[in-house]
Amino acid sequence: MLKNWYVHVAKMKNITFGFVSFLAFFLQVPENIQPTHFNKNGLLFSKQAYAQGKQDVVSLTKEGKRKNATDERGSFNPSAICLLPADVSKQVTPRNFSSFKEWLSFFKKEAKKKGLSRNAVHAAFKNVQLVDKVVQLDRKQKEYSLSFANYINNSISLSRIKRGERKMKENAKILQRVHHKYGVPPEVLVALWGLESDFGGFTGNFSTVNTLATLAYEGRRRDFFTNELFCALAMLDSGNITVQEMTGSWAGAMGQPQFMPSTFYHYAVDGNGDGKKDLWKNINDVLSSAGNYLSQAKWKTGEKWGVEVILPRNFDPYEATLSVEKNLQQWKSLGVKKYNGKELRGTTLKGSILLPSGLSGPAFLVFHNFRVIREWNKSVNYALAVGHLSDRIAGGAPLVGLNKQRDTNLSRQDALLIQNILSSLGYYKDKIDGMVGLKSRKAIREYQKDKGIPADGYPSDDLIIQLKKERL
Repeated sequence: MLKNWYVHVAKMKNITFGFVSFLAFFLQVPENIQPTHFNKNGLLFSKQAYAQGKQDVVSLTKEGKRKNATDERGSFNPSAICLLPADVSKQVTPRNFSSFKEWLSFFKKEAKKKGLSRNAVHAAFKNVQLVDKVVQLDRKQKEYSLSFANYINNSISLSRIKRGERKMKENAKILQRVHHKYGVPPEVLVALWGLESDFGGFTGNFSTVNTLATLAYEGRRRDFFTNELFCALAMLDSGNITVQEMTGSWAGAMGQPQFMPSTFYHYAVDGNGDGKKDLWKNINDVLSSAGNYLSQAKWKTGEKWGVEVILPRNFDPYEATLSVEKNLQQWKSLGVKKYNGKELRGTTLKGSILLPSGLSGPAFLVFHNFRVIREWNKSVNYALAVGHLSDRIAGGAPLVGLNKQRDTNLSRQDALLIQNILSSLGYYKDKIDGMVGLKSRKAIREYQKDKGIPADGYPSDDLIIQLKKERL
């Protein structure tokens, strides 16, 4: 009975957080309903519910687990509303809508079925708009259209490196604390911060709701963005942020670390203990949340992300793919060396060779933590840029293998041509979207291998000429 009284007292707005914490300690309320589940206005994810005169009924099972039940809103379980990206296949969305209005009507009904409050749904979509520019930007993402050389040059300037060094010094105490707690090196956190928002200089000015609604309706990645929109509404339903405050990139990423709503919900942390998770203005929260995300993605403390290497002339580029892993001793036996010509150190550490610009560009030996960075952003170019920028901020040398003359940008038209022809030949079996990622590169490699061409998976001008001949 006392435990139930504690829950109801915690909902009262005139009771301080400190007093609620005292009650939790005194009454020994089970850990899973400690005050971390509350905000200053009451129970997390229930402010709007109470504003509508609705009441969450909290019951404790014999195992001390929390159950939520609501009236006509149905079962309100935020974790079921906001899924991790790996679980978005559980969303059921019709594939075609005749109009944005029809899609919006469908989505509103689904949101209410999931237990999101009418207030949150109404506030989110009161002035919602379809944003054509978002669709255009989605179809020409620089991670897939820029050559690796141009991507690196655009992302890693001397100015950004110097600013990164300054940010390391200015935030040394925070970075060391995050490093100690999560195991992620300061230079990696600062590199991510720099690439995502220019160290907080620009977090985006798109309406997150408008952006996610547009991408969920547009359909290229409907399931993914539908889930992200549910997550955004759950954030609004918590009362911690308004529609007007929820701004970010054209793709729906928010704050200085550019977290998607699902990432925010599952991985954002309160870094300075003020009871908030502010990824827009609070550097403690920004860096702590980034460290927590990478830690949860299985970052290995003390292990490098990768290193630039030199390949022997007889190296088989078909081996250069993330699906081929060898330990350092095996790569050394094949003649792979560090970029400065020195022998690779170590024996058992496993890694993969990558050739982002084909055989004419730099080669990298990447390890487990490179794959962790790709959990943040799947683009190989992005993950390589984060790794290299972190090295430069820590005093490392520039890349020696960049060849801007031989590494040119890929147009969307040529990307579609590559995918369409390789699809017709049976090599490419994924969605034709005009973005050449790992699956497209794998198809190119298989085609090159069968044609007796060095199978580096690179969409070169020569490859495009060869593919055009296939249509004749």
